Amino acid sequence: MAATLLPSPALLAAILFAISCLWSFPEVAIAKPAGITRHYRFDIRLKNVTRLCHTKSMVTVNGKFPGPRIIAREGDRVLVKVVNHVQNNISIHWHGIRQLRNGWADGPAYVTQCPIQTGQTYVYNYTIVGQRGTLFWHAHISWLRATIYGPIIILPKRNVSYPFVKPYKEVPIIFGVWFMHCHIEIHLSWGLKMAWVVLDGKLPNQKLRPPPSDLPRC
Repeated sequence: MAATLLPSPALLAAILFAISCLWSFPEVAIAKPAGITRHYRFDIRLKNVTRLCHTKSMVTVNGKFPGPRIIAREGDRVLVKVVNHVQNNISIHWHGIRQLRNGWADGPAYVTQCPIQTGQTYVYNYTIVGQRGTLFWHAHISWLRATIYGPIIILPKRNVSYPFVKPYKEVPIIFGVWFMHCHIEIHLSWGLKMAWVVLDGKLPNQKLRPPPSDLPRC
């Protein structure tokens, strides 16, 4: 008796399942190579920093002010392990990064996550999709954003040109106001006065409410 050439029922079922997957998810068949995974570690620590001839103790990332830069390519997955060594709660927001289907990595404290408490660790996990350019990250709780921030540099995919003439050199420039905090406090009082003007039409004689207790003082 001649051997049958028909496939077994199990093999036929496997073939039909594979065809149905490709039909339902055609992007699988034409998927481009994914980016790489980039690992960073942010240690939140107190550090004495000197700027403008003044030395202050401040909360920093890895002892740096401004903090370290994150460099990635479009399509890369970024993992940032944040370890909190200070008494303040902390969370990190990746300003401008599109959090597609992973809003828990966005960082605003008490909005998308509980803050990272003293001695705790949290790993932010997100993939950069459809973005190129220079953005920045910063703390997203209390006044810690005044000292905890740094750049995010997103390069094009390999073998993909810039959307402009490729620069000869790139130098990120970040402006901060920590050492001008007296200026901030004055403007806070001014803002409260303006709020009274809008509400009552005149400046009140009563004393303004004090600024928040965690506002940096002179």
